[in-house]
Amino acid sequence: MLRRVIRYLQEARAELSRVTWSSREEIVQSTEAVLLFVLFAMVILGLYDAVFRFLMGLIR
Repeated sequence: MLRRVIRYLQEARAELSRVTWSSREEIVQSTEAVLLFVLFAMVILGLYDAVFRFLMGLIR
């Protein structure tokens, strides 16, 4: 059992050494893109909500 755990940890370490990690610039750019998309989605959903709330007010 202990051998299997040690082997697993060794293989995990070896696999992590082969990973290509993103640079700081790439991470910052990706984060900016995600934040801009979220902001855009918030605005669109907010507008939809306002329009539907207005229309529901007209119906009542």
